[in-house]
Amino acid sequence: MEPTARAAITLARRHGAEVHLLEVVSPRAALQLDGGADKTSRGDVRSTHDRSRLTRSIEARDRELVKVRTVAYRGDAARIIPSYAQLVKAHLLVMGQHYGTPRWRRNTRLVGTLSRAAPCSVLILPAGLSPEATARAFTHIVSAVDFTIASAVTVRTTLDLIRRTGARLTLVHALTGASQRTAFSGGEAVSVVRSLRRQADQIAERLRRRVPADVRIRVDVRVTTGDPHRAILGVASEVAADLVVMGVPPRSRFDEALFGSTLRHVLRRATLPVLVLPVPAGAYRWLQEPNRLRSQ
Repeated sequence: MEPTARAAITLARRHGAEVHLLEVVSPRAALQLDGGADKTSRGDVRSTHDRSRLTRSIEARDRELVKVRTVAYRGDAARIIPSYAQLVKAHLLVMGQHYGTPRWRRNTRLVGTLSRAAPCSVLILPAGLSPEATARAFTHIVSAVDFTIASAVTVRTTLDLIRRTGARLTLVHALTGASQRTAFSGGEAVSVVRSLRRQADQIAERLRRRVPADVRIRVDVRVTTGDPHRAILGVASEVAADLVVMGVPPRSRFDEALFGSTLRHVLRRATLPVLVLPVPAGAYRWLQEPNRLRSQ
């Protein structure tokens, strides 16, 4: 709770925004936040409820005025949080990696569901992230991309972000099905390696063409093989990235259980913040493919 609140307040101060601290509990649980009261002060949040931990988190950021609104609801978090975010026209939803799970069985199931259903971008903070890390501006961003609309939105959003911050950008694409092409030795192995290299070079060039010519910040492209989530987190670790950006389309739980989910795997293993961009039409193919357009 504390790192999430501090990160939200830090971002709000940086961008001149207000913070809504939203608590959702089961119908029988006791509410810790009293809703409906706007607090504009130096982090001074007063309540008859015992929320000393939350108060300390806010008071630790009392250098400047930040408008904080505390809201509490009983019900289903998967429905209430997206609804509230859309109602107040939120620009960003900040959540902890293990939000909504008990201490004895931490997981990212609810966070993954909310990331796809939210009406705005979702910043997910890993467990154990220091408050100082959330206060720093991002310097190196890794964006997971393929050739869908979700990736088009990811690239556009990330480029807008690095134009303001001056951060470096690395685009990561994982070749699907490459791990099934196995050759043990001889000319067949050489042929497979050359084919993969040629395919990787072609994809890297296609991704480079997605970067507008007016972008003056360094943008690298990495095409890897293997599981997409391992590729994303592996490259993020290699380049010492401090943020991963992913665009995701809506999917049902049955669909995720049957075919797997790169987002859930990334959220489960991430040790750095992940910015998730929900894209309603994200599963469709990324347009502006010159060869494809000429053939139609």
